[in-house]
Amino acid sequence: MLLELIAFMLAGIGIGIFAGLTPGIHVNTLIPLLLTLLAFVPNPYYLAVMIIAVSITEMFIDFIPSIFIGAPDPDVCLSVLPGHRMLLEGRGYEAIKLTVLGGLGGLLLSLVTIGISANTFKFLYEISRPYVHYLIILVILFMILSERKPKKMLFTAFIIILSGIFGMIILNSSLINQQNVLFPSLTGLFGLSTLIISISEKARIPKQKEDSRIKLSKKKIIKSMILGSLAGILVGFLPAIGISQAAVMAQYLGGMGETRSFLVTLSGINIANDAFSLISLFLVGNPRSGASVAIQRILSELTVYDILLFIGVILLTAGIASLISLYLGKKIPKYLERIDLNTLKRYIWGTFKNICFLILVYGIYT
Repeated sequence: MLLELIAFMLAGIGIGIFAGLTPGIHVNTLIPLLLTLLAFVPNPYYLAVMIIAVSITEMFIDFIPSIFIGAPDPDVCLSVLPGHRMLLEGRGYEAIKLTVLGGLGGLLLSLVTIGISANTFKFLYEISRPYVHYLIILVILFMILSERKPKKMLFTAFIIILSGIFGMIILNSSLINQQNVLFPSLTGLFGLSTLIISISEKARIPKQKEDSRIKLSKKKIIKSMILGSLAGILVGFLPAIGISQAAVMAQYLGGMGETRSFLVTLSGINIANDAFSLISLFLVGNPRSGASVAIQRILSELTVYDILLFIGVILLTAGIASLISLYLGKKIPKYLERIDLNTLKRYIWGTFKNICFLILVYGIYT
């Protein structure tokens, strides 16, 4: 059984690399296809291990296309994400190293925190449910007020209201089965928009510096890791609070607004939230991510031994995925400097459309 589990974990890592390197493809996009394998897999644990490996691997690899393939025009570098700023400075590989460091640190710290506080999570979850809407309102007010300038505050409030209306429409629509409504909505929000904008940009990757030293003090790295792990767990507790919002709040409250600290914190939140979402199935009996929902369908009841197995898979996958991310982060830019990015983006767009078509056919026939 051990060899089979390792084989399915490695297969999940391979799928996670593909999903991570292809903009617009997310583990939630692939889950409908992965669940079809349940009829052909002799042991449901094998498929659960594969899904965990896909999810964790993608969290590490995702930063590579986000930083390198989504490169903007240098004229707008001040308005882009921190990873893009470092790329335009020739420090793209350092940005990848920071995300790997933040991911591993955030994962280990979150697992330690969850282990120490495991017995209190269910209690905190139950007492916070009646007041969760107040917490969400406070977070929304914080995000609006943090913009400071009245014009930006109004625009932020408008976007929040618009997203709320969108959620009310799709979650109360009779046009599509509610179990399948998240796929088309998330594909449109996180897949199509990013790819369309990326394809329309005419950008080149500047030559990257060979120097890959991390220009961030150990104290700030550790502080960013701690912020990332705690914020990642908080995101798992509070619905409607995303990774980006948590990263902004963590950096603001922690007084660390610089680019490198933000990348460490953001990666830590990503991995910590993913790990907590998987473990929360056992702690509070409530799935908090697409991967955890899929595992709940595969395994209706989880024991402490199942969770220990999942933690082992998470740690082993994270170790392998981090090494792969560092390797690809060093090799890929050298190839991208010599090719036409727009041709590559059109290829990615075609791959994205084909996968969406396969999932659409699956949805129709099931």
